Amino acid sequence: MKKSERKPKKILIALLAAMILLTAAGCTNGGGGPMRTCDPGTDEIVLKDRSEENRIMDMIMWYDNDNSPSTNDRPEKGWYYLNPDHPNTVTVKGLYRATDPLLGLYDQRKPATARQHLYWISAVGCNAICVDWTNYTCYRTADTAGWKKYTVGTYLNGQNLLKTASEATGFDVPKIYFAARLFGENYTGLKDVLDDLYTLYESYPDAWYKFDDGTANASKPFIEIFIDWDLQPRLREGDPLYEDSRWNIRFTNGLMSQSTDVDEYGNRAVPANIPVWLFVENEEDNDAGKGMYRTFYSVGQDNKVEQMVAWASIHKGGLSWDKLNNVINGLTTFERSLRNVRELSPKALIIARWNYPLCWLEEPQEGLSLYESTHIEPNTDFGFEVFDNVKKNLYSLNNWIASAPPAPEVTFQDADKLFLSLSGYPTEYRIGTASGEGEWVYYNINNGIPTAGLEAGTKYFLQTRNSFGESETVEFVFNEAN
Repeated sequence: MKKSERKPKKILIALLAAMILLTAAGCTNGGGGPMRTCDPGTDEIVLKDRSEENRIMDMIMWYDNDNSPSTNDRPEKGWYYLNPDHPNTVTVKGLYRATDPLLGLYDQRKPATARQHLYWISAVGCNAICVDWTNYTCYRTADTAGWKKYTVGTYLNGQNLLKTASEATGFDVPKIYFAARLFGENYTGLKDVLDDLYTLYESYPDAWYKFDDGTANASKPFIEIFIDWDLQPRLREGDPLYEDSRWNIRFTNGLMSQSTDVDEYGNRAVPANIPVWLFVENEEDNDAGKGMYRTFYSVGQDNKVEQMVAWASIHKGGLSWDKLNNVINGLTTFERSLRNVRELSPKALIIARWNYPLCWLEEPQEGLSLYESTHIEPNTDFGFEVFDNVKKNLYSLNNWIASAPPAPEVTFQDADKLFLSLSGYPTEYRIGTASGEGEWVYYNINNGIPTAGLEAGTKYFLQTRNSFGESETVEFVFNEAN
């Protein structure tokens, strides 16, 4: 089937944008997070305009940054070939991509790629990004030409993201941190990686994420360190495992049941003496309803809920996935993995994952098809569908008013482009000679709206939209820029 003929299934998105008041459950802060704003004398939550001051919890997007021809020798501009069975489950061995991003096969060394990703990740509701460096080893110690290329390229891609974030304007730019890896017990190698990261931190300190955990470490740059499962018992026994006074450190891995206690409600809690953040969990809880997952959370040193994680799709084992488009009892996979986040109100919620459209039959947990993989980034197959679902849920958790963008405002025009105000986070636009005319196109904040084909002196109608609806239509007469 030709790509233009594919008609992907549509996710049944709950009408969160239409909610005016939320349920009383959200007014509690049983996890010790920030107290939600409730109308005095009632159990109803008052929704507020989106702002960082009105944020309930930090929301952190898990982000991969090794797509670049300067980073690797993948066959298509630093990308794998498209799954030959697309959009279905891959049936041949090897690594393939599950879809094409709307940005095309982008290069993460380029500032334009970083800027658009920062904008979209902010638009979805996140104020932080965790850059996955779990395959990275120090570029200064790389011992082969191929690995040298990968490590140097990955370092430069991370540097580009930080630099671009430090310079970006026009929207709330997410802060950035990295997830390094401890390979076995190679503490020397880990120190080399953390030295590389500290060099980046010193170059772009204002772009780096700091986690307000209520301890003296809150003023330090934050870092996660991915560890092997067999090191978890040592953490539980009180072994600090690795210490570096420069950083506020949390260790991480998935499937962490062995490191949890069960609370009185049947939830699994990583206790305060284990400095671990959750990555992925797939334990089901059939007592909570079909398709529901056991609630996992980590506890901070203040004995309050510190961190939780939610996935847009979840690997269940073997070749089985809870897919991106799987709706059970009206709830998407992402919504079912968000169970109890509102009630526990963690200080930080990790959302996974932005751009990992991988198909790999030999390692099915990495992805198998368009929907049996995890990628929130808008793509050519289903556009903003998953993005919109995630955004509606994150706005709901923050008690933010779900608003369509305001009437579009042209803030700048050069010889062949119009640039719009980013107020209200518009993600698409259309332009035509009559109201309601024109094809919806994603808005690239680097490229603006091309004016090729517009005729000087002609009246046009411009409209934008985001996850919550369409803006008013604005009439304007196009005049060529000097």
